Amino acid sequence: MIAHLLGAVLLAAPATALAHAFGEPVQLPMPYGLYIAGSVLALVLSFVLLAFSGRPGNKLLKGLNAQRTLPWPAWPAQWVHRARAAGSLFWLSALVFCIVTGLVGSNDSHRNFNMTFFWILFVLGGAYAAMLIGDWYQHQHPWRFLLPGNWNGIRKYPRWLGHWPALLQLVCLVAIELFFHSTPRKLALLLIAFGVFNLAGMWLWGTRRWLQRGELFAVLFRLFAACSPLRKIRSTDGKYRWRIALPFSDLRRLRLWHPAQCLFVLFLLSSTAYDGLRETAVYFNIFWQDPFGILTIAFGDHPLKIYPQVRPWFIAWEMALLIASPFFYLLLFVLFIALGRMLTGSKQPIALLLCRYLPSLVPIAVVYHLTHYYTLLFSQGLKIRGLVSDPFGWGWNIFGNAITGRLPWLPDMANIWTSQVVLILAGHVAAVWLAHQQALQLERSNRSATLSQLPMLVLMVVFTSVGLWILAQPLQG
Repeated sequence: MIAHLLGAVLLAAPATALAHAFGEPVQLPMPYGLYIAGSVLALVLSFVLLAFSGRPGNKLLKGLNAQRTLPWPAWPAQWVHRARAAGSLFWLSALVFCIVTGLVGSNDSHRNFNMTFFWILFVLGGAYAAMLIGDWYQHQHPWRFLLPGNWNGIRKYPRWLGHWPALLQLVCLVAIELFFHSTPRKLALLLIAFGVFNLAGMWLWGTRRWLQRGELFAVLFRLFAACSPLRKIRSTDGKYRWRIALPFSDLRRLRLWHPAQCLFVLFLLSSTAYDGLRETAVYFNIFWQDPFGILTIAFGDHPLKIYPQVRPWFIAWEMALLIASPFFYLLLFVLFIALGRMLTGSKQPIALLLCRYLPSLVPIAVVYHLTHYYTLLFSQGLKIRGLVSDPFGWGWNIFGNAITGRLPWLPDMANIWTSQVVLILAGHVAAVWLAHQQALQLERSNRSATLSQLPMLVLMVVFTSVGLWILAQPLQG
């Protein structure tokens, strides 16, 4: 089955690919189908290696699970606490400044400080920083000076509510970014709504509980932080030290106990894949070329000829697909879990297997996000150097670099593609490893664990191939 999938990909593979987020086709050293073939081969070999590694006591698995303290200077607790307080004050001030610049500054997205700072540096940069150094947001969130950290709220947090508030905010944020033309003014209003909503949640149910389940960026950055190789620990002498471990290894302890928590992970994966898919010619043509004639019959003319009339329906179609996308991934994941269950004759409930295996999708979601958007840190994020000289877009030049500081740095396109291939492969190998770790705990023997993961391997091959295909598609619509 894997061979057939791989063959289909190779036959369909062109020699030109697109490095996502830059929008220019690039000639690669070899057809991108060969990149996919190599990635799939490495994925299969990693599965075979894990299959022969045996039970958790094996030396290989012990080495993969090991942690060691880095020989870096220890930080006194007082320094750490002061740095955290300073970080919280900085983020609060910066986000308030984003509101001010959005309300009174230029409404040009390229000239106003708030668009680049919030979308690129805070949202993307914050997520990727958490992936490198751990959950920095936990102690540097901007709410520290607005409500006391020990505030317990006036109501007990209802168990049924779970992570629904964070998921709702994530869906709204992605929909706004994808479908609605964002401007500095709209962003300022969005930040005000975000602040009021989360302050109300903390006031009702307590700061700690809301940050655990309701605040979007606390939940999102914590998910990225679980993939970090670095851990900051407090030693017996009261000082903080750094430890290093295998990236993604903290996900072995992640338990998704609430449906909204599961959907949060699935939506993070599906929305990123959807964003990449909607930039392909295939996606464009399915609607606007109307290959089945459905829209022509419904509207009385070809949709491209009556674009203004059809455009609102296209937005509704896109939003429906976005909302449905995590359920498609959920159905696919449950199907392959059920196949593994059938192969081993396991009596474990599907719901239990889903909760145990779903964290293995986190590395895929994270690397999809990284490969799709990290180039924006170079093409857009570096422009913050010039925007700080003219944050309102009024023609100021405070630091003398208002123009030169906005010049982007564009890495070599072939290098971008290579990095994307490596990241996609690393995420899927990590997913196979995490799923195998769970299987060793759930199944009676190493043979049963390996057998149960064969369908999961096929799913990872599909995800790898489709993920790289989406990244490589130039928009031709």
